[in-house]
Amino acid sequence: MKIIFLDFDGVMNTAYYNHVLSKKGLSGNDSFGTAFDPNCIRNLKKITDETNADIVISSSWKHFMTYKDFCDMWKYRGLPGFVTDVTPTPAVRRNRGDEIDAWLNECDVECQYVIIDDLDGNNFNEHQLPRLLVVNPYNGIDEDIAERAIVLLNQ
Repeated sequence: MKIIFLDFDGVMNTAYYNHVLSKKGLSGNDSFGTAFDPNCIRNLKKITDETNADIVISSSWKHFMTYKDFCDMWKYRGLPGFVTDVTPTPAVRRNRGDEIDAWLNECDVECQYVIIDDLDGNNFNEHQLPRLLVVNPYNGIDEDIAERAIVLLNQ
């Protein structure tokens, strides 16, 4: 199984796209929250198309949205890939990496995964660092991150 642990803020919704919308006088929100950058959507689609990876939401949005909400948002926005789950919040949590480890420990099959986030390595566990792709929150998932994700997932 191939999994993309996906953050949203700074990864899918970017400072650049928010600036573009603001300059045009457009709202950057819909009923689900902040709009995602079309460039990030295109690059996520490239990753899912070339790897057949599923998506597990690791974003803090999970604290105010349910799995069903995420599925509804994916359909409403026409987003690529399949959202298979949301990371849990374990009782003992030091960082986002602990949430990812909790999900991996609950998974019944071996997973090839990448973590796409704008948080630095200090927010993840040491063994996860080779699979962590840190994005610039101004641009989010760019073509370089997409290519690196594809390589890691298809190893």
